[in-house]
Amino acid sequence: MIDDLVEYALSRASARKVIDVRAGLSYTCVLLEDDSCGLAYTFRNELGCYCGILDQAGTLIGRKCAELIPWAKSNNLLMAAIGLAAVNAVLNSSKVNWNIGNVTTALEVGPSDTFGMVGGFWPILKEIKDKTENIFVFEQDVAKDSGFYSEEEIPQYLPKCDVVVITATSIINHTIDRVLANCESSREVCLVGPSTPLCPEVSKNYNVTLLAGDVVINPEQTLQIVSQGGGTMAMKHTINHVLVRV
Repeated sequence: MIDDLVEYALSRASARKVIDVRAGLSYTCVLLEDDSCGLAYTFRNELGCYCGILDQAGTLIGRKCAELIPWAKSNNLLMAAIGLAAVNAVLNSSKVNWNIGNVTTALEVGPSDTFGMVGGFWPILKEIKDKTENIFVFEQDVAKDSGFYSEEEIPQYLPKCDVVVITATSIINHTIDRVLANCESSREVCLVGPSTPLCPEVSKNYNVTLLAGDVVINPEQTLQIVSQGGGTMAMKHTINHVLVRV
């Protein structure tokens, strides 16, 4: 899926240049010369303690966006975040008339449904608990007595789920294909979060039925919030939550 997203974004990147890049504690942001702006999650805890995490730091401004987009395939998690943010700067355009809405209202889950969530989105989980008791939540780090399941248990339990929500950060750490391979019989598969590329043209080939992402509507303020360590709550007035039915 990552390869296809990169190829699709490259076909639409044209010669646009990068005019700003922010690698914040919560999110990474890429701004293009036409004010197109994309976000991606920063895996700060997984980056380790080094004198320099990104050798190319200080050389990104002025590069063509097409140079950064392939970074989404990198094993360096910061490079991958910058690459996906560049992908999203191209695909999640504020110039498109998107359907604004919250994913919790778009998911149709009944009492008899089994719900699966890969990555913790607690507002969604709170809503789902009122609709069904059949819930599987998968996390990288599972706390004792949390009732959640480890990533290693995904092949065992996720195929049983009728409705699945997957964090788009799985694109950055390259686990997305393994997760989607266990959703082939699911009725609804939703990719969610600010890292989500709004690209139904690619998503339709991977059994994804709903994209719940974000579009930056105030790039300048978003850049400031990202570089000052802010997360989604701090950005809520600078982004729109949008829904794309695949």
